[in-house]
Amino acid sequence: MLILLLAMAWNPASAAEVTEQQVAQAVSSPQVRLRASALQTLYDKSDFRALEFNLSQLPRLEQEAIRTLLVDHAVQSSELNQAKADWLKAQAERKPEFTVIEQGDGYLVTKSAFYYGAKARGMVSKWQQHLLAGEMLVLAEGDKLKLSSWLAGDLQTQTTRRDIFISQLPKLSDAAVENLVAQFVSDPKLMWLPDNAVIAHLAAVSGDEELYRLLWRRRTDAFSLAELNRLAALAPAPEAVAQLMAATQNPSLKSRAYKALINLKPLPVTAREFLIQKLGEVDDGQMVALELAQQGYLDWLEQLASASHSKVLQNNFRAVQALAP
Repeated sequence: MLILLLAMAWNPASAAEVTEQQVAQAVSSPQVRLRASALQTLYDKSDFRALEFNLSQLPRLEQEAIRTLLVDHAVQSSELNQAKADWLKAQAERKPEFTVIEQGDGYLVTKSAFYYGAKARGMVSKWQQHLLAGEMLVLAEGDKLKLSSWLAGDLQTQTTRRDIFISQLPKLSDAAVENLVAQFVSDPKLMWLPDNAVIAHLAAVSGDEELYRLLWRRRTDAFSLAELNRLAALAPAPEAVAQLMAATQNPSLKSRAYKALINLKPLPVTAREFLIQKLGEVDDGQMVALELAQQGYLDWLEQLASASHSKVLQNNFRAVQALAP
């Protein structure tokens, strides 16, 4: 029978083998749970010297079970400081004391008996992101946050920092936001951002027209589409209507942008004038006419076609009229 060893940074020969039943019994033991409850107080107080001393006095299997329960407590409480993060990091880096054998279809797998390491690692990552968020706010408010540098790195680093930036953006002062917006004019490296998340959220917070113009010129992704949908929900607010009109310049967004405008009832004057202008254009005129007809504006289209000297507008109306039931 083939024996497969999970790829882990430890030597299985140094760990004692136990059964899954022994693990379950250790974790659920009333005695273990009582001791874990007592040690949770030391965790909450960040008294890790006393906590580790108490753990060191226990049998190894009981100690590992209690570490599991303590990490679970840390996850549930979710409150961290540097001392707690350091202790959790140590738990994440501990080599497994015990292993269990899992039998599959024609093979055996040796794996760690206790899985608190992964949970501890997740909490440490959360703490590091908390620190990074605080650093970002301080840098931004001091006009020292250079986005092209701060957002650089491998894909995972870029994604993490992007998400932190987006989550902290609403906390920034108007002056800090204005400084960040200005970087998109002065720093050409920002044109190479892998997605539209930062631009879309910064445009939403600042309302900056140049930043919106950049957003609508870039390739469409989930973030630019989400911003378009947000603007559609805000319409008929004038700023939202203006950006919905601007978004029609984007080939991938124009259909949704026109639909959002035409769905406004009553049509704002600016949107009405904009759509009349588009009806007379070759590129989008028929698309606009068709959407207007579908929303019950066929009679209005006929009036426009009758009063207009634009052959394009008249042809667009006839094309839509031919499709009408």
